[in-house]
Amino acid sequence: SEFNEERPLIMHIDLNSCFATVEQQARPLLRGKPVAIVNRRTEHTAIVTASYEAKAKGVKVGMKLKEARILCPDIVALESDPSKYRYVYHKLLDIMRDYSAHVTMKSIDEGVIDFHQTSHDIAGRDLVEIGHEIKRRLKEEIGVWMRCNIGISTNRFLAKTAAGLHKPDGLDVITSQNIKQVLGELKLLT
Repeated sequence: SEFNEERPLIMHIDLNSCFATVEQQARPLLRGKPVAIVNRRTEHTAIVTASYEAKAKGVKVGMKLKEARILCPDIVALESDPSKYRYVYHKLLDIMRDYSAHVTMKSIDEGVIDFHQTSHDIAGRDLVEIGHEIKRRLKEEIGVWMRCNIGISTNRFLAKTAAGLHKPDGLDVITSQNIKQVLGELKLLT
């Protein structure tokens, strides 16, 4: 075969709109509302993270808050709170380490688990089942508003690609059987 037929044993986990979601978790009145995280609250500051509700109204990361207010007049701008985000980072890392000693954090809101050399108990489990378990644990151990995308494949690039297929809160697997179809359906960014 022209594709790697190995069992997919790499899992990429990406917290959805992380900083905005963490703020919505911490402040229940903001759930379901458009939220933007900024480094300082001035009209000329750039948006660091936008909630899915804000993204749905056209708000993008890097956009000036002043521009975002034109698209989304009811947007709630909050200054970033790094200690909250570090707390969630450490909780995610702890959860991931329960499944393998081979965990690599790629940023404060995404990490990779390599299941190649994990314990016998974990190695025998279905990774899709483990992915759903991790999603459930995020809600139980951090909070009900926490969501993540999970991608599973034979290498980090394909696992990250799989994690981006169905945002928010998706779980996808790319294998030698579906890789042509999955890659053929991807849209190129312009």
